[in-house]
Amino acid sequence: MKAYRCYLLLLTALLLLPELSKAQSWKAYPYHQPGSVLDFPNDEGYHPGEPIEWWYTNARLTGLETGADYSFMLTYFHYPALGFDGFRIFNIANDDTGAFYDETRPVSYPVLAQDHLEIQASVGLGGQESWVTKRDTQGQLIPFEYHLSASGANGAIALDYKALKAPLMVGGTGFLYQGLNNYTYYYSLTAIEVTGTLTFQGFSEPVSGIAWVDRQYGDFNPNTGEPYEWFSLQLDNGLDINLWNIFTDDRQVPDTATYRIFTAYIDDSTNIASSDFELQRLAYAWMPDNSVCYARQWRLTAAAPEIDLLLTTLHSDQEVALPFRFYEGAIDIEGTVGGQPVSGQGFAELLHQYEHPQLAILNPATGMAWDPASQPILWQLLNPDDGRPITYDIALSNDDKQTWQDIAEGLTATEYLWDATGWPNDSLYWFRISGSSIDGTLVGTVETDMPYAIITGLEGPNVQDGEARIFPNPASHKLTIGMDGAAERLQLRLLDARGRALRNTSGLQPVEWDVSGLPAGVYWVEIRQPGRVQTKKLSISR
Repeated sequence: MKAYRCYLLLLTALLLLPELSKAQSWKAYPYHQPGSVLDFPNDEGYHPGEPIEWWYTNARLTGLETGADYSFMLTYFHYPALGFDGFRIFNIANDDTGAFYDETRPVSYPVLAQDHLEIQASVGLGGQESWVTKRDTQGQLIPFEYHLSASGANGAIALDYKALKAPLMVGGTGFLYQGLNNYTYYYSLTAIEVTGTLTFQGFSEPVSGIAWVDRQYGDFNPNTGEPYEWFSLQLDNGLDINLWNIFTDDRQVPDTATYRIFTAYIDDSTNIASSDFELQRLAYAWMPDNSVCYARQWRLTAAAPEIDLLLTTLHSDQEVALPFRFYEGAIDIEGTVGGQPVSGQGFAELLHQYEHPQLAILNPATGMAWDPASQPILWQLLNPDDGRPITYDIALSNDDKQTWQDIAEGLTATEYLWDATGWPNDSLYWFRISGSSIDGTLVGTVETDMPYAIITGLEGPNVQDGEARIFPNPASHKLTIGMDGAAERLQLRLLDARGRALRNTSGLQPVEWDVSGLPAGVYWVEIRQPGRVQTKKLSISR
């Protein structure tokens, strides 16, 4: 019953708005909002000159017989391809059980009116659906009231829509630029009273609730454009928000009005369009096949209006398979507006997908002498993502990775100056860097590809005159060690796989060792010269 209670709260808030009685001028055709570029009912209809156009609605409904909470999303696209006029997406869910079904079908439009909203759609192999503006007994259009009829393999709707608020002009005027170089004409109907019948898995019952409508046309194309996270938010204090974060191809959200879009309905005479807000991801969820991950919880904050909201998906696995993979599902909202507690409901459409962090260690590096007192441990996040901040932990091992000990946790920078006081200088050290999302769902780990010795008191850069050579490797009886361009004398140590010193030698290069008495296995040879140390892996075979 949660959705129904939200519906009643929203409806009550609307009825109590003091400006409502004098703001009904929008409930008449023709309607034009001052300062906007859109006209009604014309711009509810089809625009033949635009590359892509769609009619979108979501709704949260309650069954009047069972009390079950339902949600659905229905979208008709005009986007000709493969002999069809476009395609239709119809998702339907029981929000109490989490049962969810998505269906995408090609469509043709026998009727697609250009002067008002009237869609007659032939879906797939012949199913008939419609989304039409209602008419009165004289045949005149009833402003912002519609009838929808659609059906799929697992559900169907036959619903009447009645808008309770004037259209919200997204971006302030109903025209805006989105992403890198796309434009869109765009409005929302943010509060719509819904009545009718819903069928789910063969069972039909009357329903009521609240819906949202989005209308866009232009060249902004979800199928080919930059990925995004979009939300419709309906709060019980009457505030409605249309919210976007759009990501560049390198997974950043620039601090501009084309990538950060916040449009809020305050009342019939007050709307806000802004890019001054923060959207922080708090949790993520992998889909059942573990190949795609989306965010599932966000914190939205903005100074005007003064909001602090927690947005959480009801179910984290409501993913649409076609025409591409994306998440579409209901969310719940809790928080404050102006310091007062609020709750609400909404929908999330998520095209941005998240990855495990990929890390690379930059320092210490092969062929260098490393003094931890002056040279920090450095690493790089190879796949940074503005929506997935990472914290880092560092661990080390001086027993050939048999055990690890944490030396730093919760770092946000990608460098760390380790205090090696108390750690033995004659050990070889492995380092492991782990990076994780705030909830630990996304994790990446990298280790040094070889162990490193500590060299203290370095002055100036490392000497890079040549590489140490061990021949043969693998060895069975004797081996030779040398270094091109190095001083004639070398200091050498032989260590076992756990970093324990077995042999120390100082001599003129090339140095020969007899290893015939050592068991087969993996060893490390540490080669030192002034200002430099190299550690080479040695295999002994029998």
